[in-house]
Amino acid sequence: MKNASTVKKYLVHGLILVGAVALSSSVAQATSLGVFDDWTMFADDEGHTEGPGAGGQAFDAEYLFYKLDGTTLSIGLQSGFNIDTGVQKYGSHLYHAGDLALSFDGDSATYEYAFDFGNYTEGYFADDDRDIIDAVDAGLYEVVEWSTDIYFSAASSPYAMTSGNMVAGSNGTTLAGFENDSYWRTVTFDLSSLSLAEFVGFDAHWTMSCGNDNINGTAPVPEPATMLLFGSGLIGLAGMRKRRQRK
Repeated sequence: MKNASTVKKYLVHGLILVGAVALSSSVAQATSLGVFDDWTMFADDEGHTEGPGAGGQAFDAEYLFYKLDGTTLSIGLQSGFNIDTGVQKYGSHLYHAGDLALSFDGDSATYEYAFDFGNYTEGYFADDDRDIIDAVDAGLYEVVEWSTDIYFSAASSPYAMTSGNMVAGSNGTTLAGFENDSYWRTVTFDLSSLSLAEFVGFDAHWTMSCGNDNINGTAPVPEPATMLLFGSGLIGLAGMRKRRQRK
């Protein structure tokens, strides 16, 4: 039977080994980029290695962020996938970045809006009749039809907007970049263009044309002060309608 000093030595060595493994795992993962220092993170899917598919860093959907200033909403996406140009080469094949799917009705089962990054988009490369989606102006669209032309479609859909009607332009505020092995993209639009009865938060979803990884997040209800801004705006709109009716 081992004496107490031998057991203690094994325990110390075991703790060192566990610590080394934990450290190596954390070093291997990307961290939130500095561009998002003053943003609120509402989804963390960093470190993707399996399910629904693999692919390493190039297919890792990492973080979602948001920032709200009055009725101006900004959403940020960080990924190992190239969301700057919207195209990722892997082996001899090209994959495309999908659109940012959004819902404002508290139901993430369906996404009624998409923020289109303005890039040309193709469905899964191995499909002979894959969806070809021409580039449109970047902005927020009310979706008419979604494309689900991705390999892991059941697990990662929806992918990209096939058709829709623009309700809010990006006004030049769609930004993108690359830093520390991760790409980032931010989009900004005015919520007042959606004619929401009230802003109760939102759901967001994003994936790429293979669906190897996806990210989903639910942002919380905004602060009371913001709700008051929406309320006062609605009251003002109601007053304008009444004045027009009287005339």
